[in-house]
Amino acid sequence: MSRDKCQCSRCCNSNRDEDVRVHPTRHEVRTTNSVKTVKNIHPTEIKNVHRTIVRNENYYPVRESNVNETVVENYDCGSDVNDSSNCRRVGGSNNGGGGNHHHSDHCGKRSENRCKKKRSCGCGRNRNWFF
Repeated sequence: MSRDKCQCSRCCNSNRDEDVRVHPTRHEVRTTNSVKTVKNIHPTEIKNVHRTIVRNENYYPVRESNVNETVVENYDCGSDVNDSSNCRRVGGSNNGGGGNHHHSDHCGKRSENRCKKKRSCGCGRNRNWFF
């Protein structure tokens, strides 16, 4: 651009012959920083569980008792003491008839004659049982 075309005071008052060139505006960014703190809170809840464990232990003790039993069986073997091949069992059925007797020590000392009758020996068990 020439001086005569420009209307500014500098160009109008100047006696020099000079060109003025105007370039596009340069843009600059001036950044100022300010710090802003954001607190992010992530809560945690802890539940303390106090557990009581009941351990049931089951025991099954076993008590054993021994009962001595005597079974009396009567046989008729005839007159020859040295020959037992002729022996025949005397008495009726196995459930208390005749001469078959069941004696148990836990029933007490009862006479054998009282248990020959078809009745209880007094201890709650029938003495005429046979196994």
